[in-house]
Formats: sequence, structure tokens, C-alpha cells
Amino acid sequence: MDLMKSITRIAQFMDKTLEIFAMITIVISVALAFINVILRYFYGISYELLIEISTYSIVYGVFAYVGPLIKQDEHIKMNILREFFQDRKFINYIDIFISFLMLCIFTYLFYGGILWSSSLLEMGSKTLSGEMLLFIPALAVVAGMVIGLIYSLLQMIKEIREIIEK
Repeated sequence: MDLMKSITRIAQFMDKTLEIFAMITIVISVALAFINVILRYFYGISYELLIEISTYSIVYGVFAYVGPLIKQDEHIKMNILREFFQDRKFINYIDIFISFLMLCIFTYLFYGGILWSSSLLEMGSKTLSGEMLLFIPALAVVAGMVIGLIYSLLQMIKEIREIIEK
């Protein structure tokens, strides 16, 4: 039981931290977009880098909030399997299978994200403005997959623990 309490405390801390991070990225995005509009229409100047940072901050926020969505069961899930089987114990096994499948997918996408980001860094590719290395926005995928991996692992532990306790 102490393990579950520890996992719950860690998950709650991560939830709050990621929620705050996601809100900050939205505020940054809106503020930079607003500043860019003011600069463009009142002063006739535009900075492509501001537009890129505004866009990529939203991407970071979205990928960062993948984990809490997994915990809240608000992600895409194979609910058709849950509706097809009525036995509650069998549904628990289906949930474990789905969590394991998500864990495998996040692991694969994390690995792919690392390969992609490192190849972008090696090539020295830059964004359209030519001012930012392209691997910086690509790191959002890596970060999001790590968060998703952690949360799907925590979800799987929780579901296994529920079966053991029954």
C-alpha cells in the first residue's frame, strides 16, 4: 500500500507541475503572438522567430500534458473492447493490455524521437526563420514521449495493483 501512496504522490506532483508548464506555454504563445501583431501593424516590423517560438511553445505544452491525460483516461483508448466484455475482472486485464501497448508505443516513439532529433542536430537544420536549430522543436516529441512513458508505466502498475488487491 505504501508503494501506491508514493506513486500517487509523485503523480499528483507531476500532474500539477505539467499543468503549470502547459499553462505557461500557452501564455508565452499568446503573449508572443500579440507582441508580433502589435509590432507588425503599428511599426511595420515582423520577427519570424517570435512566430516560431509562439508555435513551438504550444507544441511543447501539448506534448507535456500527454501524461496527465493518460492518468485521467482522457486519451484515445480502445473502449470498444471494454464495452464488448462485461466481466469486470476481464476489463482489468484489457486495461493492463492497453497500458502495456501504450508503454510500447511511447517507448518506440521516444526512440524514434531521439534518432530524429539527433539527426537534425547533426545536419544543423534550422527552422524557416533560419535563427533556431530545428532539433529544439523536435525535442518536444522526445519530452512528450518520456512523460507518456512514465505515466503509462504508472498506470500499468496501478492497474496490476488493483487486480492483486481483489
